[in-house]
Amino acid sequence: MKKNWFLLFIFVFCSSVWASNESFKDIIHYLASDKLEGRKPGQQGNDLATKYLVSQFEKSGIRPLDNSYHQEFTIFTEMLKTGENSFSFDGDKAPFEPLSYSLSGDLNAAEVVFAGFGISIAKNDPNLKYDDYAQIDAKNKIVIVMTGDPGIGNKASKFRDPDYINYRSLFYKLKNAIAHGARGLILVNNPLSLENYPQEEPPYFNASEGGGSRFSIIAGQITNQFFNEKLSPGQSLINIQKKIAKTQKPASFSIKGTQTKLKVSLKKKTGRVANIVGVLEGNDDKLSREYIVIGAHMDHLGFGGESSMDPQGQGKIHNGADDNASGTAVVLKLANELKNLELKRSLVFVLFNAEEMGLLGSKHFVDIWKGRYEKSFGKMVGMLNFDMVGRYKKELSIMGTASAREWNSTFPTTPTGENYVLKPQDIGSSDHSSFIQKNIPALFFTTGAHEDYHRSTDTAEKINYTALKKLLVYSKKFIQNLDELEKISFNPNYSSGQDQSRGSRGYGAHLGCVPEFGQSDQIRGVVCVDISKDSPALKASVKPGDIITQIGDIEIKNIYDLAFALKYYRAGDQIELTWLSGKNLKKQMIILAKSKR
Repeated sequence: MKKNWFLLFIFVFCSSVWASNESFKDIIHYLASDKLEGRKPGQQGNDLATKYLVSQFEKSGIRPLDNSYHQEFTIFTEMLKTGENSFSFDGDKAPFEPLSYSLSGDLNAAEVVFAGFGISIAKNDPNLKYDDYAQIDAKNKIVIVMTGDPGIGNKASKFRDPDYINYRSLFYKLKNAIAHGARGLILVNNPLSLENYPQEEPPYFNASEGGGSRFSIIAGQITNQFFNEKLSPGQSLINIQKKIAKTQKPASFSIKGTQTKLKVSLKKKTGRVANIVGVLEGNDDKLSREYIVIGAHMDHLGFGGESSMDPQGQGKIHNGADDNASGTAVVLKLANELKNLELKRSLVFVLFNAEEMGLLGSKHFVDIWKGRYEKSFGKMVGMLNFDMVGRYKKELSIMGTASAREWNSTFPTTPTGENYVLKPQDIGSSDHSSFIQKNIPALFFTTGAHEDYHRSTDTAEKINYTALKKLLVYSKKFIQNLDELEKISFNPNYSSGQDQSRGSRGYGAHLGCVPEFGQSDQIRGVVCVDISKDSPALKASVKPGDIITQIGDIEIKNIYDLAFALKYYRAGDQIELTWLSGKNLKKQMIILAKSKR
């Protein structure tokens, strides 16, 4: 009997030591291993990561929230091909794959027009005049458009200006085709981008592209070879592109006397994933009902997909060592470091899922806490977000220091040899944004982007483990300092450096509606979670919670429509804004402002 008790003691002691001493290198090498296949939400690798992280919380002694470490929510996982997907031209069947944005349906005997790059620069743009649709009628037809823009093949093109980079995006081309009345869209690769490849690859169906959003158009992709075979003698796609590149003028045309059939059959698939949540309760009768959230996202890109920055990386595992196994490891180590301290306030350790899909996990966490836990547990008074903290070279940024008036009095002395830069605003779209939008002070710790960001080369051996250990010591001391504050309060004058109302990459006109990412598919329109200061939306009396349903002539059904509209119109345009405020539909003429970079 004594021997059994002794063995039990040894087991418990060794388990505790193992949990507390697991190194940064051990954690990151596992999370960023090929076995976990990039930790994409909804995939097996993400499930394995979840099990591993739960086991780490269990070993650390951090208790679960609400009887479970798992906080589940539903996400879009992929589009499934459920029937025939095909495109035929004069009876010849093309090598074809649907675009995941596409509606399901079929088009028979539709006329076909070639619309170049599918781009229409706003007519009042003083710097550039270009419209692929100007000389053709696309209404009720199938448009064939190329990837890219006229800047490819011409270094002097105005399309090389970053202000125009959004016109390359697929969602813009789809929305512009819809705006011109097209019922179908066929995408072909611009041939100048394929010159270094020995042969053309067949179309690829990206099942997860677009996050489950679907546009009101039937769309797919075919090979250049097939399209070239259908052009008139002497015509070729590469010659057409070279002509556009040289002249910087459209070369659109109708394709007469053709018989086409386009059919797409897709179904949206959803799945359940989980945030991992653990709690360390404070010991002060009053302050223990104030919670500081210590978080990082644990998911990544899987095998790349549409968010990959790696032109040669499609199909390769994107291990995500810095993004964000590094931040995940910091949260795990902090849980171990802080568990034996006598703290007044309570701490919530959260490893968010589906950040790469639009901050879905952190949004869910904040909404659930506000709706379910605030009354029974208490309120969140602050949040620390660790995202991409593993590639320290010259500096580590701590962003959002102006979000709480009390932050600045609590930062410890920077570790010897390190350069920690305090920045009043936050400019990164990461999980702290979900808290800022709910008026919860938040800080964003990051060593910033690098050449391996969102690439298959973001691997564990490139992490600066010495710097991570210094960050751990610093963060622990900072949390202890926070615990000594009488209060932590959101700065009502805080303005985030982000302005997500401007659409992709932040270019175009400015409305001032900060959109809710990951909103329910049942909502038709875009929910504004906040309204920017001195913005057209604020002047029109749009309020947080209102739903934008139309901007000018463009119906707004989702965030893609919002981004398109703010790229389609220009600053200074006077348009009618339509929105829902409660059950009341409101309309008002506004003048769009110039976007702020």
